[in-house]
Amino acid sequence: MSMKQEKPLIMIVGTFHMRYTPDLQRMDFDDLLADSRQQEIHKVVKKLKKFKPSKVALEVVKSEEDKLNHEFHQYREGELKLEVDEVHQLGFRIASDLHHEKVHAVDWMDTIGNRGLGQVFEWAEKNQPEYFRYINENYRSNHELSIGKKSVYDIIRSQNHESFIEKQHEMYMAIARIGSNEEYIGIDWIRWWYQRNLILYYNLTQITSTSDRTLLIIGAAHVHLVTQFLKESNSFSVVNPLDYLT
Repeated sequence: MSMKQEKPLIMIVGTFHMRYTPDLQRMDFDDLLADSRQQEIHKVVKKLKKFKPSKVALEVVKSEEDKLNHEFHQYREGELKLEVDEVHQLGFRIASDLHHEKVHAVDWMDTIGNRGLGQVFEWAEKNQPEYFRYINENYRSNHELSIGKKSVYDIIRSQNHESFIEKQHEMYMAIARIGSNEEYIGIDWIRWWYQRNLILYYNLTQITSTSDRTLLIIGAAHVHLVTQFLKESNSFSVVNPLDYLT
């Protein structure tokens, strides 16, 4: 009788973007290259390495994987200064410390002919002003955060709590309600958001074989959907990062 194989392990770590992005998830921060901030980042790296990932996946579009790994190899050879970017500050350090030969790009950012998020909010501000204010007050204003006296470690740990992850997804469900009658304005953008996260899920599963322990480092807003897709597939075991960020 053959023994049933265990499912491959995937751990998704949500984080704020250390560089500027147009995402809803924005944070104002001081110099992350300062010694004190670097120590905080090293603490996160040390904790996540305890998962012993066999592969590190990053929020970089798949088509740029060769460029990504060229940079990674430069870093391993001491020829690259890390940028203020979670891909470099977290992903490169973890993969290098664990002697990985490469890192994996799993994102997708193409268009599907939909409205952009900015266009959705412009429509809402003009046509649904009360609901637009509701979204701003309950979600968007809460995401223009400041690290302040909090450490990078504490911020990342808090962003991986279930309550934070649920609040993130709740915001997207609020955006889906922007529209009028059969004008599905918010859904026009949300369908792109779901497709992007489905492709993230697909790319992640393509690199994860039976014996793998895959670490995905990604913007915290993605955690809910990618986790949902992995669990609903019933083919992977999803590891809680808080088991390691303690």
